[in-house]
Amino acid sequence: MGRRKNLKKADWLKLVKEAIDEGVKIQVNHRFRYKGKNMGTFLTSIKSKNDQETMDKILKLGFDFRMHSNKPKDLIYKFIQELINDPNPIKTRYITRFNQYIFPKKDEFDQKTIDELNVVWRLRFGDERKWKNPTQVEERVEKWKEFRYNKELNPKGKWFRPKSKMGKQYDWVYGEKKWPHRIEAIRDLFSDKEIEELKSEGFFEQK
Repeated sequence: MGRRKNLKKADWLKLVKEAIDEGVKIQVNHRFRYKGKNMGTFLTSIKSKNDQETMDKILKLGFDFRMHSNKPKDLIYKFIQELINDPNPIKTRYITRFNQYIFPKKDEFDQKTIDELNVVWRLRFGDERKWKNPTQVEERVEKWKEFRYNKELNPKGKWFRPKSKMGKQYDWVYGEKKWPHRIEAIRDLFSDKEIEELKSEGFFEQK
């Protein structure tokens, strides 16, 4: 009986390797099938039983269960891995995901993992990832940046557009442009690249 069970698991591992080699997007749910087999159910069973030995074997094949987990430590791991591997990360989408799924669970992450995310964020976006409740001004800057990086609303990536494009935030942004001392006071909320872009659009004191 034991031998038959081991052989069955070995067959599943072989099938998982085939799926990985073919570049199949494997899912850990009961609906996922591969070559007519309920591979999703097999993977779900391994995960629910916390069969670490088999999970380690599957990891060596190239499939990471942590990318399909809702545990806080796995969520931040998944976030980091996707940000590292994304060939063209859209900043606004990562900001939204961070605010919704990562920041609310910040007390459950160790400092080493937080530092790792900070390094990756800086490499991909050129600014610092903040881990504190934002002030009103920081929230406004964050929304302003969301507009700047929204390729649908703002395909040219401009910081200042007509009110019909920017909506309610137009008046506040206009004030930042009209009175340079205001934006100078929040300079540290922007990366060097963002500051150069803003200067080219008439923000900050022109020297």
